[in-house]
Amino acid sequence: MKSKGTLYEQTFFAEALSRNLHVFSPIGDYLPVDCLIMNDAGKVFKVQIKGTENKTQDPQRTGLGRYMITTATGATKKQSIDPSKVDVLAAYVQKVKAWYIIPILSIDSALRISLYPHNPKSKAKHERFLEDWDYFKR
Repeated sequence: MKSKGTLYEQTFFAEALSRNLHVFSPIGDYLPVDCLIMNDAGKVFKVQIKGTENKTQDPQRTGLGRYMITTATGATKKQSIDPSKVDVLAAYVQKVKAWYIIPILSIDSALRISLYPHNPKSKAKHERFLEDWDYFKR
């Protein structure tokens, strides 16, 4: 749903601004990035913003479930995000108001990733990026 994507983008912009990061947002939605983030040192990051609202339950596993983020691009043929065009995936889990700041090279060629912000004991691959806003300060 396009309105959810806009909500996630605006939420990211507000959070980034509150952390003293500079946000540049292009007009239109045809570019591979949703925004550029610049830190006080002048370093620029190309950011793709994605989000999800509800947890999915895996019928083969019991437990707390997971939040799935589609990391693919393209309207008809889904492809992994091109690391030459995007530096960071900012993934938002709306239900728990959690951000993941994930370097795009950490995603490999996956078209979807699983996130577990509701499980503090999770050792899943991308959990180390939970609320890693300092990434933009490096």
